[in-house]
Amino acid sequence: MSEIVNAEITDAVIRFDREIFLCAHIGLSYGDSTHQGFGGFVLGGSPFDTGVAAAKHADQPNVAADFIGGVMAVAGVDSWNKLPGRVVRVKRENGFGGRILAIGHATKDLWLDPTELPAFKELEARNG
Repeated sequence: MSEIVNAEITDAVIRFDREIFLCAHIGLSYGDSTHQGFGGFVLGGSPFDTGVAAAKHADQPNVAADFIGGVMAVAGVDSWNKLPGRVVRVKRENGFGGRILAIGHATKDLWLDPTELPAFKELEARNG
């Protein structure tokens, strides 16, 4: 079962994890002293570390554009740095600490479920 709740984006980070893997992450506050993160997927790799599969961008679907652009679209911003303070809807598994399944625009029927993004599906199909 899942539930839909409102949340405010508290922070938005794009970084290299372990100095190799490009990741994007947003922090969410539910307004009742609880917080949760969304993202953290490997979206690519450092273009200078070509020994890592995630860095072979010519061979990979563009998961970075799909995820980063999707987050920005559902939050209604035109720049990643404008995400903090925006309110989104969150579809999550019921229960404390339930996994976030998707985030959505505050008023429009516009949802981002990373598992449904074309680039994520293509990458999953390649890697089985």
